[in-house]
Amino acid sequence: MKLAFAIQRKIRLAIALAIMMFFSIILSLVESYNINKIAKSFNSIYEDRLIPAVDLYTIANHIQNKRQQLFSFLFRDNVSQQAVTKYLKATDAKLDTLINKYENTFLVKTETNYLAHLKKNLQDFRKEEQALIITSLTDKEKAKSIYLNRTIFVYDELNKDLMQLTQVQTQVGKELMAESRKSQASSSFITKLQLFIAIILGLIIMILILTDKQVLLKREKFNLN
Repeated sequence: MKLAFAIQRKIRLAIALAIMMFFSIILSLVESYNINKIAKSFNSIYEDRLIPAVDLYTIANHIQNKRQQLFSFLFRDNVSQQAVTKYLKATDAKLDTLINKYENTFLVKTETNYLAHLKKNLQDFRKEEQALIITSLTDKEKAKSIYLNRTIFVYDELNKDLMQLTQVQTQVGKELMAESRKSQASSSFITKLQLFIAIILGLIIMILILTDKQVLLKREKFNLN
């Protein structure tokens, strides 16, 4: 009877061991998922938030430089029509490259809308520049008046678009950081739980070994008798 009871207890411990190992595997998979999630979050912060934020700053600089060149051409007469046209064309090419690069990053819905608005305003901005240059060839005073009464509002719209996109970068970046911290906390808890399961597994294995020895001793005594 004692032998049968020992065998039954051994079976129960073996089942408990299998269950513990099953949970340990599940926890390992969850931890692996959390680690991948953390890695993706940090990768997204760098590629989809940090780099685009730098690109937005560069875009803003290009727009400001175009504005200064156009202003110098109209009001200071220290830039020729050929020079300003060449500069604007070269800078437009740089802006197109940056916008295309920005479009290839991961965009949230509001960011997509703001970017589409920025592209539209950039096109309006270019048309406005060309109109000012053409008008200045026949009537520079009229071109100056258009600049002061209309063109500066186009600049304001562009600055507004850039500010909105920058705010999105900040907001989404904060959300990704919060998600990473949550995954890190979950991973830390799982690690502690795995340690606890490892200790329980160790105890079960020790009990199984001791039980096995007891069964062997009883068999030896039985054989001697």
